[in-house]
Amino acid sequence: MSEADTLRAQVLERYTSIYAFCRAHPELKRATVYLVLSGRYPGKWSFQAARIRAALTGAGEKPEAPAPGVTREAVAETLQKIRCKHCRRLDRRECMACRDQTEREGKELFSRLFAAAVAAKEATDGDSIAQEK
Repeated sequence: MSEADTLRAQVLERYTSIYAFCRAHPELKRATVYLVLSGRYPGKWSFQAARIRAALTGAGEKPEAPAPGVTREAVAETLQKIRCKHCRRLDRRECMACRDQTEREGKELFSRLFAAAVAAKEATDGDSIAQEK
């Protein structure tokens, strides 16, 4: 069994198909993955195989941290500005309901984009509160 076959077996062990693996890892080009797993990659095979193995093990995945100064409120406010700018309503009586909805969506968006950073911040905030007592 060649290295390509072994790597292919490892991919199929964790994913239902090579296509599913490619969908889960958009940072890898689909054509490259297929060529590497078939053993016909014309370039540096070992480098691409290492990238595929890293994707399989989850190595190299770093959670995104928000840029300095980006808060839930800032995201919600920016979304609100964008929505107001593109709003075509003639009747502005629903502005407050729209604003409330946008604020909830902005906070949810922030927590989904930066879930790891939010969890780490909450953990450190909890530790600092416990130390103050």
